[in-house]
Amino acid sequence: MCKEISVKELTLDTLFNLSPTYQNCRQSFEGIWQFAYEYETRFTAVCNHPFSNITACQRPGINFQIENQRFYMNYRKCHDVDSSFDAQYRYACLGQWVADNGNRYIVAVNMGEEQNFLRFTCFVDRTDQDLLMTKSRTASCSELKSAREGYEQLRLAHVKSETVLPSCKFPADYMGVWYNTANYDSEVTINDTHMIEVTKPNQGKPETVYYVCDESKGTRYMVAKLGIGGCQVDYMCFDFVRRHHSVIRYRQGRLYPLGDFRSVCTWSSFDNNPRWKYQVLVSVNPVAINCPIRGMFFFEQSGQTRLTVRDGVTKFPFDPLLECTKRNQQLSICPDSPDTIKIDMNKCDTLDYRARNVNYKYEILDYKWRCIAWWSEDTNGQLYTYDPEDGFSKYRCWVYQRDEYGQISLSRSHKDSCGLWQTPHDDVTPENLNLKLVLKNAERQCN
Repeated sequence: MCKEISVKELTLDTLFNLSPTYQNCRQSFEGIWQFAYEYETRFTAVCNHPFSNITACQRPGINFQIENQRFYMNYRKCHDVDSSFDAQYRYACLGQWVADNGNRYIVAVNMGEEQNFLRFTCFVDRTDQDLLMTKSRTASCSELKSAREGYEQLRLAHVKSETVLPSCKFPADYMGVWYNTANYDSEVTINDTHMIEVTKPNQGKPETVYYVCDESKGTRYMVAKLGIGGCQVDYMCFDFVRRHHSVIRYRQGRLYPLGDFRSVCTWSSFDNNPRWKYQVLVSVNPVAINCPIRGMFFFEQSGQTRLTVRDGVTKFPFDPLLECTKRNQQLSICPDSPDTIKIDMNKCDTLDYRARNVNYKYEILDYKWRCIAWWSEDTNGQLYTYDPEDGFSKYRCWVYQRDEYGQISLSRSHKDSCGLWQTPHDDVTPENLNLKLVLKNAERQCN
């Protein structure tokens, strides 16, 4: 008999335990959300009051666990919406689940309501975005069709709730906009006293985190970490290396609930991995510098993303008056542009009667990488290049080493930051590197 029931046409009823066990609200609601509200039947206008909010502040370690199982909805009356109202409701979380279509159902109980059919409430939002939500009128989740269709519609926005006054300043040469290679698509803005990091994940809305300078000693800075929507202030330590070219290297410690510099910035609060490396901030507007390598090289490459002819195939012959008998892949850093790595994937290696390179009229460079920073770390050299035409990442990190007098090895990681165990001689694997170059001196002079 049960097989005859059509799942697509099935309407599920909701049963609530009259003596429920409350759950922690962190998975359902966390932080402070300002909301605009409207109703299907009560009024059609939207009441968007700045002080209408959902407050769900978690307090880790509190003796009264019930405080972490409740949240508050504060409604404020809009003067231009007649049926809007002032009210405060206190809810306790009962749980949540996610449907196959991506709708997330959140169930709560109104602590100030005595009638059971009005006491229990259902909320619906989406797992891929949490800025739209609907709320049921009665103890039934079936009346909510989606995050846009329901008895009460809510439009949510995160609110920054905590404020910490700065007590120290960052170095003046740190000011500006930086790209954080430690996080995917993350931009950091630094001023005298604050660092503001905006991370854009593949799915969902951008996440903003504020770091407020609280105390400093030498290269270590204790900051207060404030998130948009969070109610808790955490403290952490940054250990900076002085700005070098267009990069700032740093490492960060663990989070602490109290702002004690001796505890937060102790050296044991940082990563204890014996092969740790500094994370890198790269300037959004980098300035090119002289590259650490100089000369003309032929190279061999290996990896998944090998260099190819970027500008397409040029018709042969390049110059009808000259004949090219030998071609090579060439990398050059010449005195006329010592800050640029130039690569020609189809360079003519023919010499004229004076043993000089033949200059063709229509030869086009395939790659131009500008050197923006380089330094030595873990007995290897690290190099950052900038290519605005790179479709994957404008910034690339290389590890290089001179193997012998006429040979240099370079390796490039998958992302815009070098791997923790990356060396110039690593095997090219999907988990490790995506490009490896072996440069051999061409014994030629730049034209």
